[in-house]
Amino acid sequence: MRPIVVLVVALMISLVASAEPRAGQTMPPFAVGDLEGRQRTQRDLTGSYTVVCAMADSDADEEIAAWWHPIAASVPPGTRIVTLIALDLFGLIPTSTVLSEARSRTPRPQWAWVWLSRDGSLAESLALEDSETPWVFVIDPAGRVVLNVHANYNPVDLARVVGAVPRTARR
Repeated sequence: MRPIVVLVVALMISLVASAEPRAGQTMPPFAVGDLEGRQRTQRDLTGSYTVVCAMADSDADEEIAAWWHPIAASVPPGTRIVTLIALDLFGLIPTSTVLSEARSRTPRPQWAWVWLSRDGSLAESLALEDSETPWVFVIDPAGRVVLNVHANYNPVDLARVVGAVPRTARR
């Protein structure tokens, strides 16, 4: 009986430990590059309210766009919006090809706010499962998650995201 209890507890701990960042938690450490070539870390999400749209599957790009545009139109001026592309791609695909594709789908002024990992490290750091469904996180100025949504775009969750950002958010 005792080994079964230990196994159940261990499984529960592993499930909690592998869940993406939840409300009240700080964003875990990570290091990735943006589309301009600068290195970014979780510390770059501090200092002001930030909405993060994250994808962990290359087929989720339309779902990210479906979130991004209404968020950008609805959050207070000065709220940062960052897109995290957390992929685990086949090693023979050149990084230059991946960057070129991402840049061609992103307006030039947003390149600094699209952060890309192609080796699976970002998905692993954030415990994001391979999913065509995106995540949206609201991060407070201290780097803590205020809200975590794992869903395709819908007006109810958009209202939750917008409501989690104070009307006085500044860049």
